[in-house]
Parts: sequence; C-alpha cells; structure tokens
Amino acid sequence: MHLKLYTQPNCGLCEDAKRQLAFVDGSFTYEEIDITQDDELLMTYQLRVPVLVYQDQVIQEGHIDFITVNDNLAQL
Repeated sequence: MHLKLYTQPNCGLCEDAKRQLAFVDGSFTYEEIDITQDDELLMTYQLRVPVLVYQDQVIQEGHIDFITVNDNLAQL
C-alpha cells in the first residue's frame, strides 16, 4: 500500500505526523509531498495539512495519530 502525505515547510503537525507513521501497523510506504511546490495542491490543502491519502481517499488530516490511521487503513 502506498500513501501520500501532503505537508508544508515549518509545520509542526507535519513533523509529528511523520513520527506517528512510524508506529502504524502493517506494510506500507508513503511519499511526502510539499504542497508549496504546486499551486493547485496549495489551494486544496493549505489549511488542512498534514493530510494522509490512499488513492483518492483521505485517511486522516490535521492532527494525525497512529491509532486512527491503523483503524482507517484496516477498513480499506
């Protein structure tokens, strides 16, 4: 399973989200995407980051915790 983590620079919640992902169960990879590098992403996610996405489904946004991520991924 490959996830996308939308982030932006100088974002404490984004740094915490990356630490939380280390505790998620199961086998997955994630790609960190800096929304400031793309105007469309910036408009979509600016007030929502960090945002964790699988395919087109938002797994969690804002405050990301490994327990909720585990629960949401188990439902996929």
